[in-house]
Amino acid sequence: MSEKEIKEHQLYISSFRVLWQLMRENHRHIRSKKMFLKIIFFTTISAPFRWIQIIIYRRRINAVDLKKSAPIFVIGHWRSGTTHLHYLMAKDPRFSHLEAFQAFFFRVALISQKTMKPLLNRLMPKTRPQDNILINAAAPTEEEHPLTNLTHRSAMHSFFFPKNQNYFTKYHLFRTSGKSILKWKRSYESMLKEISFYNGQDKRLLLKNPHNTARIKVLLELFPEAKFVFIHRNPYEVFQSTTHLYKTTIRTQFLNEFNDTEIKECVLNCYELVMKQYLELKERIPKSQLVEISYDDLTKNPITCLEHIYDALKISEFESVKPIFNTYLAQQKNYKKNNFKALPEAIRSEVKNRWGFAFKAWNYPF
Repeated sequence: MSEKEIKEHQLYISSFRVLWQLMRENHRHIRSKKMFLKIIFFTTISAPFRWIQIIIYRRRINAVDLKKSAPIFVIGHWRSGTTHLHYLMAKDPRFSHLEAFQAFFFRVALISQKTMKPLLNRLMPKTRPQDNILINAAAPTEEEHPLTNLTHRSAMHSFFFPKNQNYFTKYHLFRTSGKSILKWKRSYESMLKEISFYNGQDKRLLLKNPHNTARIKVLLELFPEAKFVFIHRNPYEVFQSTTHLYKTTIRTQFLNEFNDTEIKECVLNCYELVMKQYLELKERIPKSQLVEISYDDLTKNPITCLEHIYDALKISEFESVKPIFNTYLAQQKNYKKNNFKALPEAIRSEVKNRWGFAFKAWNYPF
């Protein structure tokens, strides 16, 4: 295990109800019983604090009106540049975002911010293990993380229980019953209200979540005026980087045994299903509410790319925040991306055959 590797688990501050459901659905395949017992331990000792937060804040959170300003969703497959884009756009002070502290201490974040947030800053690594991006307790984070602690209906639970891809199928692709989708909507909307409440309700939510890429139909049902920024990247690069993500980060959260061959098939299958569904569902988004950009354009011409996003979606005035973006980009000038060895020809051929539709959709060379 490397020094940067995540040694704790996302489910530490969950609930007995969620853990019971996950246990029922996965008990036959749980191999990391020591970790699961730690999850139960931390869930137990956090229970009084979770209940206190509910008692103090539930009414005010429920009163939050998300319809006043529909969220902006940054979507795209993992390792396509969603984090870079999210970090950039989050520099606009007119937006609010889920920060790392709230994401990982969601159920107690409102009552523990003053004490736990500085502690998290001292304890967490300075960079992400999968790509060396700088992180801290205030860093923009995807909202699927806290969703895993709020409900068993999270696609990310397939990261924890990779033998059980039903979570991905049901709650990313939404191949499930209408009743189950309705319950997911309630959990998701309630979570967004709490994120908004934590940040101040006068700002528009800027959300980044690769799990939302194939959820367009359901998200539009919740927020008909939502804006979507989709980012894509060369599929070969996505394959290499996503495999690296599994082996450096996601694997630390496995509660099942899952080998490298299974990881490869999981990566291939997930991209294939998600991106095909995105291409099918994006036609439902009004043209004024969707913009597509490439990772290459964002890295080579970030300001031009950002201006295009603001103009196409008519988000807000751009010139006043341009200096903020330039300052942030200047701070990142020494950042170095991961370098991977060339893909073996057999794997390259498999990616080409399985993901050929994506090469064609976004004009990437085979």
